[in-house]
Amino acid sequence: MKKLLFAVVGLFFMSISAQAQRPDLPGALLVDIGLNSWSSAPTNISLNGFQSKTVNLTYYYDLPLGNRGFTFTPGIGLSFEKYSFKNNFTLTSSIDNAGVRSIGTADLVNLAPNNPTTFGKSKLGLNYLDIPLEIRWYSSGNQYNRGFRAALGVKGGVLYSSFVKYRFEDAKGDKRLVKDRQELGFNRFRYGVQGRIGFGGFSIFGFYELSKKWDIAPAGGEDTKTLTIGISLTGF
Repeated sequence: MKKLLFAVVGLFFMSISAQAQRPDLPGALLVDIGLNSWSSAPTNISLNGFQSKTVNLTYYYDLPLGNRGFTFTPGIGLSFEKYSFKNNFTLTSSIDNAGVRSIGTADLVNLAPNNPTTFGKSKLGLNYLDIPLEIRWYSSGNQYNRGFRAALGVKGGVLYSSFVKYRFEDAKGDKRLVKDRQELGFNRFRYGVQGRIGFGGFSIFGFYELSKKWDIAPAGGEDTKTLTIGISLTGF
């Protein structure tokens, strides 16, 4: 949480500085920092909301629609989603003799080597390449880095990386970290709706997945979807 706060403060001041010195570039880089929640979580999985974060880095380009401050704004970007589990569970993937994959949850006591005694954070990471499309309205007309702004749109993405990570201390007192990058049954393609309102280089945004999180779901995760709410900084 401290790292997130430092990042928010740092990016805020970078945004202010960038607006004062901004070169005349087509489009703008938007940085989203948000907290994740799930509409329904798999059995045995409970999210720590303040440690489940998303960071989006997106380049947008405004295409004016008339002269009343409306734009059609496509973009391209990367989304880095992290989910922190409250309990000592993680996700697992296995393939049976017929080649059928199944996704489940497991207690870390049964997975970690060398007789673990205590556990640290257990996390899931999902990385996407995204294409957002927004309709925006700027109160300042074509001066896009000033005044009130509002946007509503959709976003689709392709999953290119998924992994689980957990920390523990073994019977000898050694601190261990396990990071397992693997196929975890998530939908390769996701889509959803998003919106934002703000002033100048600062906005509040929200994103809700309409697609299901898993293609091969663990028990209880058949209807899991992500809701992300946070802040956006621009001016770059």
